Amino acid sequence: MGATAVVTEMVAAAGLSRRSVKSHRLLQYHPEEKPIGVQLFGSRPGDFEGAAEIVSELGFDFIDINAGCPVKKVVNNGSGSALLRDIPTLAAIVRAVSSHTSLPVTVKIRVGWSPEEPVPDSLPAILAEEGAAAIAVHGRYRSDMFAGEARKMEIERIVRESPVPVIANGDSRSVRNAIDLMDATGAAGLMIGRGALGNPWIFRGILSGKPENASLAAEEVVSVIWQHYGWMSDYIPAAHLYGILRGQLLHYIRGFRGAADLRARAVGVDCREDLSDILSELEKLLKLERQRKA
Repeated sequence: MGATAVVTEMVAAAGLSRRSVKSHRLLQYHPEEKPIGVQLFGSRPGDFEGAAEIVSELGFDFIDINAGCPVKKVVNNGSGSALLRDIPTLAAIVRAVSSHTSLPVTVKIRVGWSPEEPVPDSLPAILAEEGAAAIAVHGRYRSDMFAGEARKMEIERIVRESPVPVIANGDSRSVRNAIDLMDATGAAGLMIGRGALGNPWIFRGILSGKPENASLAAEEVVSVIWQHYGWMSDYIPAAHLYGILRGQLLHYIRGFRGAADLRARAVGVDCREDLSDILSELEKLLKLERQRKA
């Protein structure tokens, strides 16, 4: 749909360095997904050294270090956004990765731990000095979790201080919101996360600068979901496929009349025939919605 690059889900540096089968399974990707980066998390520089060496041989295009995840089980291990309270360790991790790979290294951060503990102005320069080629900034404090509006002024402060490109992240649920975030912060690019769930065509709209380009005909939406289902079938064991698929369907089925009833049916999908019935109804409802708005 036009995304410049994508990243894997978070992969534990410790698991990779120990050559955990479970961690290695998360590194699967399709050639059509390139350029793709692997997103590593952890708290020990030594783990990142081993992980960087391993993933550098697997065809990835860059390595991303997660210092932004706010989830308690990640933070309690000193990983994710906990690193924003331990800049020396974060710097050592970036140095460990950049010194053990020839790939570009990026870092994802938040604007701070809390309003009382924002990241220091010196952080972008520190990360760049240790080898970071770009920094992605989620516009919330760890204390915000995912609540409230993204703090554009705080992102803009980091953009101002950074010697490397800054990528803005947060509240990009629509093409207009994404473009507004980039304009308000002066960022060099955008990272889209939850805004792409059920709306992968958002990238097409952002790149063109035209929100209408992120609107698809009903037949196209259904075609994309079938394609999504096909790829999931290739990678997800049959025993787990429909349980995961239901969650994805709920992201696609929203924002139109009749969506609530169809969502209620979607949570019961457990075979291809069920999916076909749901998508036939989805196509009808989307066509009716377009007619209403015409």
